[in-house]
Amino acid sequence: MERLRGRLDDARKVYQTVLLSSKPPATVLGLAILWYNWAELEWLAGENQEVIKVILRSVDIENTNSGVAFLRAKRKLEDAADTLTSSILETTKMKEREAWVKLRALLEIITGKDAASMLQVFDRYLHMEDQTNAARESMTMAGLVMLYRYGVVLKNPMPPMILRERASIALGAFPGNSIILGIFLEGEKGQGVWGKVRDMLGDNEVDVGKTKDVARRVEEVWVAGWEKGRWKGEVERTRSGLAGAVESERCVFTGVS
Repeated sequence: MERLRGRLDDARKVYQTVLLSSKPPATVLGLAILWYNWAELEWLAGENQEVIKVILRSVDIENTNSGVAFLRAKRKLEDAADTLTSSILETTKMKEREAWVKLRALLEIITGKDAASMLQVFDRYLHMEDQTNAARESMTMAGLVMLYRYGVVLKNPMPPMILRERASIALGAFPGNSIILGIFLEGEKGQGVWGKVRDMLGDNEVDVGKTKDVARRVEEVWVAGWEKGRWKGEVERTRSGLAGAVESERCVFTGVS
């Protein structure tokens, strides 16, 4: 709440009280999520040295700001994520594992200034066989959001193609995720490739016979207004599609065949 209000110092005090003063046992679930939220706060505030301090503290390593300390931290972060492998079906532990991975990826991008190596951290876990579809979608989104913040929000040097390609692949895998869709549209800005956007959303009659749900149709309304001048040509198609989706879901709910 303090962070949303822009009171970053007060937010820091909350994190310090919970994570440093209280010194909860390392086995308590949810700690990694808090550590990452604190590190993310510092990162978006441009305090990279504070980010490093927070990440090193999360794995009980003294802040020596040395290459050896960074290597030890990376190993401990990976170990912490790997210990949750067998329990990945539990949502709480899934998000805990994801937080350790995000801390590892954030340390990579802070110390190496390399978006590609950061993405490799996420890819290592995305390709693990124990990942459920929900865990894979969440991890995919986490990597994409970090990439977006690195290149677009914080304006670090990064080839635009990296974000566009990553977002395109993610949207192909998880077309119903509105966050991924939003980042995909951001990456396509200025490209003038409306046909590609339509292809990704399945609007070129690729999925004949498949009825999209209401959420998907609502996304189309949003997309139609993304590029100025396109909405007038999309109104009727989107209206009829949304009406069909509502009717389809009504029939499913009432049991009408």
